[in-house]
Amino acid sequence: MLVPVESKQIAFCSYNEDESSLYLYYHTGDVAVFPSIGKHDYQSVLDSPNRYDTLMNLMKKVPNEAELQVLVPGLEKK
Repeated sequence: MLVPVESKQIAFCSYNEDESSLYLYYHTGDVAVFPSIGKHDYQSVLDSPNRYDTLMNLMKKVPNEAELQVLVPGLEKK
């Protein structure tokens, strides 16, 4: 289910429970996938009166690309 996000950048978000992944759908058509997001964290986005700010706070917990390359050697940007 796509959930609207009131943002100039992000149009919608969704969650894949099987993958524990958060999907962000941008107004540009780009889609970003953030793995290892707990269902409780996603529920906090749904319950928030300001989903954008809650998403940004959640993204601070997600390893950045440089950290992911250390965690997953050979990870390359496509």
